[in-house]
Amino acid sequence: MAAAIQTVDLSAHTLQHTSFSSSSSSSSSTSPVLAQKQEAGEALVKALHEKGFVRISGHGFSFAEIQEAFDWSKALFDLPLAEKLKAPHPKGSLPHRGYSSLGQEKLPDRNRERGSQRIMDYKESYEIGSEEDDCQHNIWLPEEVLPGFRGYTSGLYERFADFAKIVLEAVALGLGLDGEEREELMKLGSRPHCQLRLLHYPTIDKDSVGREVGGRLPAHTDWGSFTMLFQDQHGGLELLDPSSGEYVRAEPEEGTILLNVADMFRRLTNGYFNSALHRVSIPNRDSVHQAGIPSRYSIPFFVGPAPSHTVTSLPRLITAECPARYDPVRFEDYGALVGKSHYRSEDP
Repeated sequence: MAAAIQTVDLSAHTLQHTSFSSSSSSSSSTSPVLAQKQEAGEALVKALHEKGFVRISGHGFSFAEIQEAFDWSKALFDLPLAEKLKAPHPKGSLPHRGYSSLGQEKLPDRNRERGSQRIMDYKESYEIGSEEDDCQHNIWLPEEVLPGFRGYTSGLYERFADFAKIVLEAVALGLGLDGEEREELMKLGSRPHCQLRLLHYPTIDKDSVGREVGGRLPAHTDWGSFTMLFQDQHGGLELLDPSSGEYVRAEPEEGTILLNVADMFRRLTNGYFNSALHRVSIPNRDSVHQAGIPSRYSIPFFVGPAPSHTVTSLPRLITAECPARYDPVRFEDYGALVGKSHYRSEDP
C-alpha cells in the first residue's frame, strides 16, 4: 500500500463562509482570512491534481452530527427486509432512489482483465435526493415504518449541499477562476440534483470469504462531479494512487471527510484532476477471524450538475502541451450510459 492520504483544512472557508468574487474590494482581498482561504484552495487543488482524493478537516460537521447520521442509517438497515422493501428502488437505473437490496446493484469491475466483468456488490443501500429535484422524485418509507427518517435525512442532504458549495468555491480560488469559467465550475454542484446515499455492507462469515463473496464493491470511478464520504471505524475503502499504481487504504480518521474526484470534474478540468478509482475490499480468507468480517456503514454524498447541463473542459486548461481530451457531454446522457451497467432487471 502507498503513503497516507493528505489532509486539507477548509476551516477558513467554513467558519467565515463568503462567496469569492472577482469584484472583492482591495481591503478584503488582502485580508488574513482571504489569504487563508486562498492557501487552503491551492492545497485542495494540488491534492486533487496529484491524487484525485483528499481528506478534509474543518468541514463544520460535529462528531455528534456524524454519529447521529450513522445511528439513523443503522436503524434503517436493522429493519426487516419486508419493511425496507416498502420503498423499493425501481428495477432500472432511474429514478435512482429508495432501497436496494443485496446484489441489486452490480458495478463493472475496472480491475478485471478481458473486458467488463460484473460481480455482485455485497451491500444494501438507500438513495435520497433533494425534495426540489424535478427529475427524480424520492421514494420514501412510510412514516410509521421509521418515524422521523424522512425529515432527518432531508436535513442532512441540505447540510451536505451547503458544504459542497464551499468545496467548489475553494477549488475556484485554488485554480484562480473568475467570470464565466468560475460559473461553469460552480454548475458542477447543482443543489437539487445531488444524491445522499446510506450504505450498509453486512457481516461476512469466514466460509463465504473468497468463495461466495470476493469483495464488497469492485473498482470503479464515480460519474458525477465529486463525492464526499463519512465512514465508520471498520474501513475497507481503498483508492488507487495514480503516481504509484498502488491502492491506498482510506482508514477512517475522526474529524475528517474523504473527498474523491469523479468523472465530470475530470472532464471539466481536461484531466487536470484525476477521477479516483476506488473499491471496498475484504481481507484474504486466511487472515479473517473466525467470527468473520464485521458489518460496515458509510454515508457518501454525490455532487453533480443538473441533468441537462453540458460539461465542457475549461479553456484555460486546454493547451498545446495538454490538448482537449474530452468532447462536451450532457450529464444526463453520460449518467444514462453508466447507469445501464449498474442496474439490470435481469442478469445472465
